[in-house]
Amino acid sequence: MTTARPFDRLPPSTRKRLETLSRNVDHVGLEQLPLYAPRPIGNEHQQAVDNAERVTIETARQAAVGEARRIAWDYVERRFAEGGYRRGIEGIGWTTTITSGEDRARLAKSFEEALTAIVLEDALDEADVDEMLGAWASLAE
Repeated sequence: MTTARPFDRLPPSTRKRLETLSRNVDHVGLEQLPLYAPRPIGNEHQQAVDNAERVTIETARQAAVGEARRIAWDYVERRFAEGGYRRGIEGIGWTTTITSGEDRARLAKSFEEALTAIVLEDALDEADVDEMLGAWASLAE
């Protein structure tokens, strides 16, 4: 018996976009990653996240969204571990400073939302996809 991976049932265009984002994010320097995860402003962002939760259930994609979440958090933790993250490290020039675990959590949550938006892009309203992708969209093209 074989077990399907959660992303196997996604449309080919969605899988391709996930692969593109994955490949491109690896080329972003650790000190530049926070630029992709600004603090959300306004109710539109939370509404998009709420809509994504609803669509996840409606489309029975809980496993794929759960996998996206796991990948996002694991990726951020691995990048900081490989980069020798230390509390209080200073950014250089125009980059954003990573100063706390809270900053890493915000980055991981933002990346999670971007991956979730891609997983649901064929079923979620385009405005919600755009809101959740935010700056990550430039790496998913």
